[in-house]
Amino acid sequence: MKSIQKPIVIVGAGFAGMTVALNLKNLNPSLPILIVDSESNFIFKPLMYEVLSEEIRIWEATPKFANIFADAGITFLKNYLTKISFKENILEFSDELQLSYQYLVICTGSIPNSFLIKGVEENCYFFNDFNDLNKLKFFLKESQKTSLNKKLFIVGGGPSGIELACKIKDIFIDQFEINIIEKSNEILKRNKIFNREQAESALEKRKINVLLNATVKEVSETKISIFSEDGITSLEKDIVIWTAGVKPNLSYLETDDVTKKYGRILVNNNLQIENHNNCFAIGDISIIEGMEDLPITAQVAMQEGNHLAKNLELLIQGKDLLPFEFQDNGEMISLGIGEASISGLGVTLSGKLAFETRRLIYASKLPDINESLKSASSWLFQKKSFFKKFLKKDNSN
Repeated sequence: MKSIQKPIVIVGAGFAGMTVALNLKNLNPSLPILIVDSESNFIFKPLMYEVLSEEIRIWEATPKFANIFADAGITFLKNYLTKISFKENILEFSDELQLSYQYLVICTGSIPNSFLIKGVEENCYFFNDFNDLNKLKFFLKESQKTSLNKKLFIVGGGPSGIELACKIKDIFIDQFEINIIEKSNEILKRNKIFNREQAESALEKRKINVLLNATVKEVSETKISIFSEDGITSLEKDIVIWTAGVKPNLSYLETDDVTKKYGRILVNNNLQIENHNNCFAIGDISIIEGMEDLPITAQVAMQEGNHLAKNLELLIQGKDLLPFEFQDNGEMISLGIGEASISGLGVTLSGKLAFETRRLIYASKLPDINESLKSASSWLFQKKSFFKKFLKKDNSN
């Protein structure tokens, strides 16, 4: 077994970084691995909607990095990357710490994209992390103390916007008049048809307004200006939640460090950065040459992380790397309290059964196995009647 002189450094401990670190350690327990992130807790973003609705508790979706990596024998460092010197193989951090690496994996995720639209940064709420969630939750709960039918706009008709709209409506009933603004001619444009149809039905049932072929021109303290085929309309608003898109978090890169495409780091199908064969980029910040249409999802990030773990072990052993291939395992979307829609691998499921299935799948994927088991067991205890029915049905086949 070959060894390396310096640690493999992974910057970013989201779905991509978490997966490559844990899988690589399983493949080669003797490897020195250092993972760096600016946060102390993992953020299981697909469960943020259930934390908002208090269907699950916050600890179930935010295990501590220190616990996760200590159990795996991986060194964790909380710090903020400010610069990469690719020629010298050196990383610089905000506290002036410098680290040398032999192999580098960067997977620093994404941040909200305001598209430089006036007033978005100052006057909108976001839903990208738990700081955003806490701010939004505080505003929504404070609004209960005042009049009903407050004007709430959600910009972006993708999964995040749809899930938020349905949850907020189910939680607060008539507290808000909810409007979704989507620039294309349909919601969930890049998602499965079945899930799109179920989402349209869920929105209609909840009387959530959808404005299609509409874009935001400006957001002020009291109004939102929307451009559509009818021209520019200025509407009174109480709150705007921005879910219209994300951009890669690459503040630490110099202009000419790497080749980019659509604002993301271009990598080959081995997930290597061009001209830097010991450096890799995965997850939201990267785009694979020839596979530009891959969605920016946790599923893609985790598959890339799993594949990269295998490729790093091959590289250390002096063997040829393997090209990445994505397997579409389908998608799941929450559609209000206790309801969801699932489409993938030839299976479609909606309603309460889909919600139970989605919840179990996510519980099983939490990175800290101890927290995962606690989360799954606490939920299973509450839902044991569902499994009795499921087993009864399964045994009758």
